[in-house]
Amino acid sequence: MDRKAFLKYAGASAGFWLAPSVITSCTNGGAYKPDSYRYPLQLPDILDSDQLRASRDNLTIAEQYTLDGLQFNESLPGPTIRIKKGERFQVQFHNNIGEESIIHWHGMIVPPEMDGHPRDVISEGSYSYDFKINQRAGTYWYHPHPHRITGPQVYRGLAGFFIVTDDEEEALNLPSGEFELPLVIQDRKIDSSGTIYYDPSMPERMMTGYLGDHILVNGVPSPYHEVQPRPYRLRLLNGSNARIYNIALRNGNSFTVLGSDGGLLPRPVETTELLLAPGERADILMDFSNGFSGNSAELISKSFSVPSNGGMMGNMSQMMGQGGPEQGSEFSLMEFRIGNKTGSSSPVDLPQQLSDISFPSQEDALRIRSIEVDMEMMRGHTINGRLFEMLRVDEEITRGDTEIWEFINNSAVPHPMHIHAVQFKVLSRTGNRDIIPTETGWKDTVLVMPGERVRVIVTFDAPKGLYVFHCHNLEHEDAGMMANLEIT
Repeated sequence: MDRKAFLKYAGASAGFWLAPSVITSCTNGGAYKPDSYRYPLQLPDILDSDQLRASRDNLTIAEQYTLDGLQFNESLPGPTIRIKKGERFQVQFHNNIGEESIIHWHGMIVPPEMDGHPRDVISEGSYSYDFKINQRAGTYWYHPHPHRITGPQVYRGLAGFFIVTDDEEEALNLPSGEFELPLVIQDRKIDSSGTIYYDPSMPERMMTGYLGDHILVNGVPSPYHEVQPRPYRLRLLNGSNARIYNIALRNGNSFTVLGSDGGLLPRPVETTELLLAPGERADILMDFSNGFSGNSAELISKSFSVPSNGGMMGNMSQMMGQGGPEQGSEFSLMEFRIGNKTGSSSPVDLPQQLSDISFPSQEDALRIRSIEVDMEMMRGHTINGRLFEMLRVDEEITRGDTEIWEFINNSAVPHPMHIHAVQFKVLSRTGNRDIIPTETGWKDTVLVMPGERVRVIVTFDAPKGLYVFHCHNLEHEDAGMMANLEIT
């Protein structure tokens, strides 16, 4: 079945959408396993032009569901950008969706006018992007960044992968071509009439964020993918508005983490589960050559606990239902169907050191900044007691300075904190969790659970100008949980 036929009849890549067959359990830790994985996984197209056109379309999905969708280049997910370090990236963004928008290149270090600051939104017409790729190989992504309406635009389909390669990564001879799978994971809601909808309640806007009750991978509900009994490279992206996933295999097999937000880790790390918050990415190696019965490997989001942080707000968070299964629920994600083809492939021979990385030293930090995130009655989630204002400078940093930022979560819900224009290193976390494998490398987004204090070290060497940092729970961001940083 070709891609267009699949879109018409299955609706799988007609957006990051869903089918009622994938409704999940509504209890924390209650696992849902679909009766069958019905649809073949679809891989995003590769961008083959210098044009990115955002458009609106009324879609009929699987011949029975309807969606007022948004698309990049009539493709959902948006086309994948693949480019090598040192090359120049030029693209013309055309906004034809009937409302303000702008593109943010998430994780990329670019000049401020190229970064997608909300002040640069356009209501119609085009916006020109032109910048040099001057950072390491990694799995980055792009999505809209208008103030107050980022959540619905991403939810309705405007997002895509931005993959950078370099010589260091290519020398490792990691699985490539058909053995490299970019996978964006998202949750969505559908009503009894078959309409895919975005309509956050007040508790969802003010507390939990928009948590769906259906899971999709690359826009496909209950997907499967046929693999050979050999290692595969999976580029994972949590493209959900608010849901956190705990990536695992149902049979408990281990996998190897190769990279995080900012590319390769210093060393490979083996694990059996991996938390991935909205906006975060993980580059993993999964070997299907042994350890699986029935020629099937099932990827799941394993249940996990979310601290309530106690107090009145913690109790309110538990009492105020959000419609979808609560944060930490277990979900089935997809199935890998393992064939019998043997071929000449051998296990990937990973070196003990993947990348030669020089992280900033704590002794080089000129300042420690406290970034307190909180929930204020009648105002919502704030950063250092403030809601976002478009041009107010909240943090001023001298270009080239190294600083330690301590994110302090005083609220009752998780906050994935994202800083534009930089990559940082996680130093420490106070609470009940340890540093996880992806946090041994470069990051641009870090999950801060209720009651946690997370310290990161960062050198602000991006071009001078105004950027933002914010919570990547998109309902929190849209409600004003964002602040400006100016590099001077």
